[in-house]
Amino acid sequence: MKMKTSSYRSPSSFPRFHPHITLATVPSHVGIEELRKVVPANQGAIPVTFKAVEVGDKYFMSIYVTVYQDGPLGVLREQIVEALGESAIPAKSHVSLFYIDDSEPQERTQMMDELVKQQRIVELGKDAVGLDCSENTKSGSKDVVSNFEGGEIWLALCDGPVETWTVEDKIVL
Repeated sequence: MKMKTSSYRSPSSFPRFHPHITLATVPSHVGIEELRKVVPANQGAIPVTFKAVEVGDKYFMSIYVTVYQDGPLGVLREQIVEALGESAIPAKSHVSLFYIDDSEPQERTQMMDELVKQQRIVELGKDAVGLDCSENTKSGSKDVVSNFEGGEIWLALCDGPVETWTVEDKIVL
């Protein structure tokens, strides 16, 4: 989403990045081949269904969509834990939407309020949401996304500012 609050100050708030699910975080000295071995050779595409939009209390979980971590995603998470350890995976599966500097927690609340005000979060029932990703919400036309099929796993080097992260390899599922 190309939204920002008007009052943020930190240059690390609201960087541009591809929305994604972080499957694991490991030190940058861990090799690409070692990471590729964690993903089963026959791993199929991973269906992802949105559960809720939440505001977090740390930078990499500023505002995110929680997703159901059952089925193939849950199995893959278990395999990652077995290979890399429990500390390598996030506590909950989520799609990051915004990163907002820890020094500006009020911006997280303000951005969430703006998402609600602009009706970008669409309630689809108990424990189910969609995101209205339409370019112009005033047109009345909605482009609601509530799920997707993950067809690739990107192995990214995430040292330094978010906008300098690089995709080192892609595993097609």
